[in-house]
Amino acid sequence: MADAQSGGGWDTPRKSASEKESAPSLAKIAALQDAVADAWLKMPLTQRRAIFVSAKPDTYGSFNERKSKVFKVGETLITYVEPIGYTWAANADGTYNYGIVADWVVKRPDGTILGGQEKFLNFAKSSYVRNQELMVTLSLTLDAIPPGDYLLEYKLHDGQSTKESKITQTFTIQP
Repeated sequence: MADAQSGGGWDTPRKSASEKESAPSLAKIAALQDAVADAWLKMPLTQRRAIFVSAKPDTYGSFNERKSKVFKVGETLITYVEPIGYTWAANADGTYNYGIVADWVVKRPDGTILGGQEKFLNFAKSSYVRNQELMVTLSLTLDAIPPGDYLLEYKLHDGQSTKESKITQTFTIQP
């Protein structure tokens, strides 16, 4: 036994007006992406992830988190960061500029600064879309640091605004 439906063919259920309105379309997806981008601009610069990794990742989201915060003297500290809340600056040609500038400082647990560098990284890109999948890999090799416990602070600066964010990671150097 089969039900006949006008205009629907065999076994094709009718869709209500609300189901038709909620169906995905490129226009709806674009509107949702614009809404997310607008909310993104209102948030402070921060990071979704900021972790030590065992090797430099090739692309966004493909990282191997380091199991330990203990490093040998001269070993490279690699930090994987997914910044969010950065700003896009629109250009006349339809592209957007965006980017991150990073500084670093190494401290003892008592706050004594041992060294650092401003504008250690200057990552700048241009795109026809407001990219929201950005990863930054920060690598630091501390050859002359004696064994002990330390704090590594990265300060991220939005390349298109005055927004800033700080990342603090504890680590230990062993011989």
